[in-house]
Amino acid sequence: MRIKTAVKKHIVLLFVLLSFLFVTSCVSQGVTSVKQENTKEEKDGTFEVDITLEGGTGKAYIKSPVTIERKDGQMSATFVWSSKNYDYMLVDNVRYDNENPGGESTFTIPVKTLDEPLNVIGDTTAMSKPHEIEYTIYWESDNTEEETYPDAVNEKPLFSSDTLSGIKKSGEIKLKYATCFNVTQFGEYKVISIKNSGDYLIVPDGMDVPKDLPKDMTVLKQPIEKTYLVSTSVMDFVCRLDALDHIALSGTQADDWSIEEARKAMMDGKILYAGKYRAPDYELILSKGCDLAIENTMIYHEPEAKEKLEELGIPVLVETSSYEKHPLARLEWIKLYGILFGREEEADRYFEDQCARMESVMESADTDKSVAFFYVTTSGLINVRKPGDYVSTMIDLAGGRYVIDDDSIKADNSLSTMNMQMEDFYACAKDADIIIYNSTIAGEIASVDELISKNALFADFKAVKEGRVYCTDRDLFQQVAGMAEFMNDLNLVFNGQENDLCYLKKLD
Repeated sequence: MRIKTAVKKHIVLLFVLLSFLFVTSCVSQGVTSVKQENTKEEKDGTFEVDITLEGGTGKAYIKSPVTIERKDGQMSATFVWSSKNYDYMLVDNVRYDNENPGGESTFTIPVKTLDEPLNVIGDTTAMSKPHEIEYTIYWESDNTEEETYPDAVNEKPLFSSDTLSGIKKSGEIKLKYATCFNVTQFGEYKVISIKNSGDYLIVPDGMDVPKDLPKDMTVLKQPIEKTYLVSTSVMDFVCRLDALDHIALSGTQADDWSIEEARKAMMDGKILYAGKYRAPDYELILSKGCDLAIENTMIYHEPEAKEKLEELGIPVLVETSSYEKHPLARLEWIKLYGILFGREEEADRYFEDQCARMESVMESADTDKSVAFFYVTTSGLINVRKPGDYVSTMIDLAGGRYVIDDDSIKADNSLSTMNMQMEDFYACAKDADIIIYNSTIAGEIASVDELISKNALFADFKAVKEGRVYCTDRDLFQQVAGMAEFMNDLNLVFNGQENDLCYLKKLD
């Protein structure tokens, strides 16, 4: 009898072991299939990507943005030159002939990836004899300035209802400037509604999820402690709220962070790199128990990535703070992250403090100083902010006058920046009282001579002759919460005071 009992026990143990191995194998296969599915062909479609061009003399350039077409899992780019003199291009030793004889030289060329620069050769007939010139095309779709992203695709009104799952509305969080999100309270629950993004129900720790919620409402259960943060502009808010321990995964690598706390956390292994928005490391994200992904609007270019995260049970919040036109409206988004991470008092206190500082600057008398804000692309074009963009708005609010106006705008797209020919920029900005070089994308410049080396026409600018040329700190656009300091810098510069600047420095 004892022998039979022992045999039965061993059979049971063997069954349990085999079951465990089977389940483990299934889980492993499930994770592997996630990685495999990520490599499947993406949906067909057409979109635009900004580029910069390096090489040649800079007289001829490829127009930006470039149209990318994805079909049957393959991408092709249509390159349109500013010149009629290019008869062919070579890519990987394959020749592509001009598709538009007599007009601006046009080429459609296969593209393997947008993550790496593309080396090409263009043959120009503009000289006495045909001449091949080497160029490098840099894709700027991962621009750290998230306000330059194109419009989202799922526009709908912000959430508005007096009841939610039988719970009566108990109030709203008052916002002073922000218009792209709102927060409605239903007892202990809150609904955050984000323009061009969606509605998100915040469920406090220990409370049940209400029944009969709207089908398109995303549930976020607190505490939220293992976030996959893709939107770079959010990190500064997180650090100001002392909520860095709520971030477990990053869509930005350590060396690409200008925020020291974020860089150190990644170097120490407290935050792990989990891939860019277009190629998340699903296996890592799952293994770390990710409970929220915070994306920017670039995710709408890669809907499959968003859908896959949601299929895996990871809620995705798309932040759209870049749509705010007023700098204080953009800053007020810190309240949203205060709610998410249980730091509401800290968020309110920080916002009110910054408001007081910025409003004091805005109340100062206008200086009427004309101001240009720009950088020179590698292809020699001038990249400027469009009027009405939050940077140009800060210039106006700080007492200056932004020189690029609506009549100067020729680019018909939804981006908040645009490239101009040097001749066009010269006409707008040569008499500007102050010029500010934007270091965020192109890197800092150390002197006025370095600026002039980019284009000799800068020597004729009034601001250059009078010694009123400034450069931004490279960290500016990741440090969104520092807008008060930046506006104060602008106001000081407009009033001829150049000491104790935080984000600007005067060039010799």
